[in-house]
Amino acid sequence: MTELEKTISFSRGMGLAICMLIGTGILALPGLALDAGTVHEAILGWFLIAAAAVPLIAICSRLGLRFPSTAGLAGYAEEAVGPWGGYAVSYLVGGSFFFGLPAVALIGSEYMRQLFQLSGVEAALFAVLLVTLMFLSNLAGMKVISMINYAALAVLFLLIGLLIAFNLDFLGSGLGIASEVVNGGGQINLNNIWKVAALLFWAFLGWENLSFSLGEIKNPEKNVPRLYWLSFVLVTSIYLVLALISAGASTSGRTLEGAAGLSGLVLFTPGGSLLIWLMIIVIAANACSWNFTASRLLYAGGRTGIFPQVFGKLSTGNIPVASLIGLYILSIFLIGGSYLFEIPVSAMMLLVNQNFVFLYAFIIIAYWKTETGWQKWVFSVLSLLSLSFLVSGFTWKIVYPVFLIGFGYFRFLRNTDKIPESGFPASGSSESAGPVSGK
Repeated sequence: MTELEKTISFSRGMGLAICMLIGTGILALPGLALDAGTVHEAILGWFLIAAAAVPLIAICSRLGLRFPSTAGLAGYAEEAVGPWGGYAVSYLVGGSFFFGLPAVALIGSEYMRQLFQLSGVEAALFAVLLVTLMFLSNLAGMKVISMINYAALAVLFLLIGLLIAFNLDFLGSGLGIASEVVNGGGQINLNNIWKVAALLFWAFLGWENLSFSLGEIKNPEKNVPRLYWLSFVLVTSIYLVLALISAGASTSGRTLEGAAGLSGLVLFTPGGSLLIWLMIIVIAANACSWNFTASRLLYAGGRTGIFPQVFGKLSTGNIPVASLIGLYILSIFLIGGSYLFEIPVSAMMLLVNQNFVFLYAFIIIAYWKTETGWQKWVFSVLSLLSLSFLVSGFTWKIVYPVFLIGFGYFRFLRNTDKIPESGFPASGSSESAGPVSGK
């Protein structure tokens, strides 16, 4: 293989990694962090969660090199606890999608509220419109979703570039705040720090799924670790720059709090109103990606009894219609509930993050059981400390992921005689929606 072919292979992997890791979070998290705490607490939260992610990235990198397969999280869970781990992971991921789908739609509705000064009920109706478009586009099939994803990613990177380029004046102020934080200054509340960091964990979801594409990476011993670490540095740098700019702008008097906080920067950027429309398009495309992945998860589980069998059926066009309908109804129900009970979108995002904290616990156990040498202890201990910090503030809410794990184990016991040798169902479809962001 020539050096050019190796470079092309690595570049494709790098591109896929970035696509999986940058999504709706880049548009929502800077404002949500400022909503959860002061500018000093928001910056400290970003620093803490980035540091906490380092040992997790090291573990995902090692496991990705050792087990480069499409089993992904399910494969790691089986290595950790045996065949029932695949069931537990299916329910944890499914439970994450159930809240993640309406959360993404609600983020889009928040941007519309900023643009058109919508009332609460109007914003909720727009969120319903987004999930309806998400449902219809998935009914159209994989090719439509692929085109939407590629176009939305190009728009997203354009937006990020414009936001940074036209708001660099605030970066200096943000760096000043960061300097105060490092030197122990500023207003800091430990409870707020936890909430900010736990919320920002959303930004670091996705590396656990890169194993899906690692089988095609050439010279894996060298390039797989490079892929993980370079993508981590690049994505984290983008998030931190936007966080610093947002903090700096906030101290100047601009209102940037909330899921649509970046609209406060966009409106002062040339063509600001148009850029908000582009943001909404990106969010809608991201919602389609969430729906695509969630429906295929339900379909694959429905085929083997992990989920109800009604979800394990395809239409004549090879579309998991039952799964899409189920997700659509649930999303509308949760959007309505969020409006009636005034549940913030950050609460839904925290539930998703909480589930992934437990998912990472399976990954750490798999790493500890398969790794040797001093790294096994260092990265396992550091990762467990990171997860312990994140889970500490959820208190009674951990009942949700514990229930999902327990129910997965129960379904495993009920279906023991139906489980294939691998312990986890093969993918129900070879479809791919192109570069799908997980967030």
